[in-house]
Amino acid sequence: MSVLVDNRKETTFAVRDNALNMRRQITELAFRRFGKKPRKLPKQPSNWEIWSEQSKENWTKQQEEKRKQAEQFDEWFIQNERAILDRLIRKIIFNIDTANCINPQYLNECDKIRDLQDEAIGLCSNLIRELNYIGDTIPSNKNFIVITVEIINKEIGLLRGWRKSYNETRSRILEKEIGRRKTAAEKAGFVLCEENG
Repeated sequence: MSVLVDNRKETTFAVRDNALNMRRQITELAFRRFGKKPRKLPKQPSNWEIWSEQSKENWTKQQEEKRKQAEQFDEWFIQNERAILDRLIRKIIFNIDTANCINPQYLNECDKIRDLQDEAIGLCSNLIRELNYIGDTIPSNKNFIVITVEIINKEIGLLRGWRKSYNETRSRILEKEIGRRKTAAEKAGFVLCEENG
C-alpha cells in the first residue's frame, strides 16, 4: 500500500532519538551538578561536653577547613566530569550519525558501520562507569544518576539491535561480492578454489 506524498513523514531513527534524549538528560544532570548535596560538618564527638572551649574551637576550625577543601575538590571534580561526559556523548552521537549516513555497497563499508556501532556501545559503557564514579566520589542524589543510567542502557540495547539488523545487509553484500568475484574470475579464465572441491 502506498502513502500519499502529503501524508508522508520523515521516519524517526530510535537510536538517534534516544541518544539525543540521553544527551539532554546528561546535560540536565550536569547542570544540576550531578545532584550534589552540600557537605556537612561531622557530628560532634560523644564527649564534647567535657572539652575545653579552646579544644572545641580548634576542632570546629579543623572540620570547617576539611569541609572547605572537600567543597573545592567537588567543584573541580564536577567541572572535570562535565567535560568528560560532554566529550563522550558528543562522540556517541557522532558515531551514530556517521554510521547512519553510510549507505553500504561493499563489505568494507559494512565493516566501518560495525566499527562505529561497536565504538558507540563502548562509549555508552564508559558513560555508565563515569556516572557511577561520580556517584561514588561526591555526595549526590543517586536517583538522578540511576535514571540516566537506565536511558544509557536503553541506548545500548537499541545500538545492539541496530548492529544486529546490519548482519542481513552485510550477508546480502557478501553474496554480491562473491558473485562479482566469480564473474571476474570466469572472465579471466580462473577457477575459484571452492569450485575445485
